[in-house]
Amino acid sequence: MASFTTYFDVSGHPDNTDVLSVAGFIADTGQWTRFEKEWKKVLADYGVSSLHMRSFAHSTEEFKSWKGDEDKRRAFLSALISVLVPRVRHSFVSSVYLPDYRAIDKVNSVRSVRSPFALAGCTCIGKVRDWATIKGLDLTKIAFVFEDGDEDQWNFAQCAFHDFKVNPIFLNKAQSVAFQAADLLAYEHLKANIKIVPNSGVYALEDLRQPLQKLNAIPHGQDGEDWGIHEKPQMEEGFKQLFAHLGKPWIS
Repeated sequence: MASFTTYFDVSGHPDNTDVLSVAGFIADTGQWTRFEKEWKKVLADYGVSSLHMRSFAHSTEEFKSWKGDEDKRRAFLSALISVLVPRVRHSFVSSVYLPDYRAIDKVNSVRSVRSPFALAGCTCIGKVRDWATIKGLDLTKIAFVFEDGDEDQWNFAQCAFHDFKVNPIFLNKAQSVAFQAADLLAYEHLKANIKIVPNSGVYALEDLRQPLQKLNAIPHGQDGEDWGIHEKPQMEEGFKQLFAHLGKPWIS
């Protein structure tokens, strides 16, 4: 049994949003057990069965009656985040700025090699492994769990094995409440970068949404290095190196 487990979820879509984000957390078995109990209690206190950020953001399904009740909505997310912060060891997010990705793909067909999900997901795996190495953890004792059914899942699995010899585990969202927390962080990072990237990253943390400000309390690397976004110069260089490794021509 793995000593540590990471749970990741995806927010955004490669074809119809400007940002795709993969986010998640690492904790040991005891921490995840306590987290699940406490998270479910908050859900029960508010009379909902789960947090789905798409439904919550648009006040649909279980959150339909909450529309316009900003005090309740803020209190709910704050209560969930207050459970999450002390129960996980570290957080990881990798986002892809899709207008840049699509521009590169138009010239070099990079999606046939590495989808946005694969790019972000593999970046997260790499960050987890770097963090674990610094902490002196056994890399073979870390399980990488992702929500099942996301776009380009098979491509991501292939890339994860190619890059790290890691076989991701795919589970249905209902199988772990940890996916709900990952969904929250992925959604908030997506929303932040939709605002930040077109404005050249000029925003301070206090200018961003309150949930992200609260999630910032969870460790995520020196200078926030474990929360990042792929933009055009970095992606072009990375894909150029990957194509050279694969023996594929690159059009500059």
